[in-house]
Amino acid sequence: MFNKSLVLVAATVSVCACIKLLDAAPARQAIPESTTADASGKVNVCSSRSVIEADLGKASQSLEQARYQDAVDTLRSPSLLNCDPRAGLLFAAALEAEGNLPAAEQSLERSHALWPSNDSIAASLAREYLSSGQTGKAVQALAHFHATSSTRLQEMQMAAVVYLTANRLLLAQAIAETAYDTYPSLDTLLLLANVLQLEGKYPAVIRFLGSKRATYSASARFLITLAESEYDSAMWVSARRDIEGAIALDGSSFQAHYILANVLVRQGDLDRAITEYRSAISLNPGEPRTYYRLALVYRTRNNAVGEERALDQALAANGQYAPAHCEMGRMLIQEGKLQDAVNHLKLAVQYNPNSEEAYFLLVRAYARLGERNQAEAMVKRLEAVRKENHRGQGR
Repeated sequence: MFNKSLVLVAATVSVCACIKLLDAAPARQAIPESTTADASGKVNVCSSRSVIEADLGKASQSLEQARYQDAVDTLRSPSLLNCDPRAGLLFAAALEAEGNLPAAEQSLERSHALWPSNDSIAASLAREYLSSGQTGKAVQALAHFHATSSTRLQEMQMAAVVYLTANRLLLAQAIAETAYDTYPSLDTLLLLANVLQLEGKYPAVIRFLGSKRATYSASARFLITLAESEYDSAMWVSARRDIEGAIALDGSSFQAHYILANVLVRQGDLDRAITEYRSAISLNPGEPRTYYRLALVYRTRNNAVGEERALDQALAANGQYAPAHCEMGRMLIQEGKLQDAVNHLKLAVQYNPNSEEAYFLLVRAYARLGERNQAEAMVKRLEAVRKENHRGQGR
């Protein structure tokens, strides 16, 4: 199974999106003319609704004209930030446009504390957290997120991305289904298909996309997604037909050439598979899995030199790519370079602690080195990992 390429429209809450938010809907959960108290207990007086709308319009215009500091100056008043959730969104957008990401995040956190059920704020804050690698916080920001037919598509896409990154697949599926039902399009169709693929529901994807073939057969993205599930379902002929159709539509797609190469390997056409892997590499030289797959073809061909070169390229692209370390370890054991093999295999389990093959190879390497205690420790670790992996497969 290869990594899934999520076919998504950029799910970001940009400056333009925040500006459109002002025109698209009235303030949700806005506080009318009244007083509020912030976290320190300080009382803040809200401006009148007419004043708030005027200030929001002024800030929106400043953002449209790229006068970000003017927007910040207009919006920083507590009488705005504490009284209308749109002000917090615009303020964060202006700060982000200026390049002040920490302040933008802090502004969204403050707004989220005031309006925890506001989907626009939650999605924006989740995006900030996700972009800085804080996946857990991104999920927490969506604790009250509830996708309905009135939720903006961009917000649903962002929530789906967060849940997919956090492997919360059922939550991602629920949002993707709502997005497709509310905004039927190629983008939402493929978003839902990608979620189902990650859940391993390949037959369902094939049926789902197959019913839309007449509508989207001229889309390379559609055919690539369909071919992925056909490949995972061992439908080599169908996968090859669809992926070659995708390449005819868009020969510049890395994913299409990569999938075709995988299909050709399954069909035993290794010469053309090598050509397709090289085409994929030329389109995306920074992707380690392509070099790794090419290395396995060279292994089948008993071309040790080609295999080692491809593995070196995989690790040059990403030194943390565990499958390449594992395969390099296997090669080095065969060559009798046992300590070098151990070094690679230890990196393989460091970057993928669930790799049964890497632990098995470590047992072999330590045994041949005469390090009995280490070999026995790896046997125990292999048994534990195998049990955990099998338990996970049964969930």
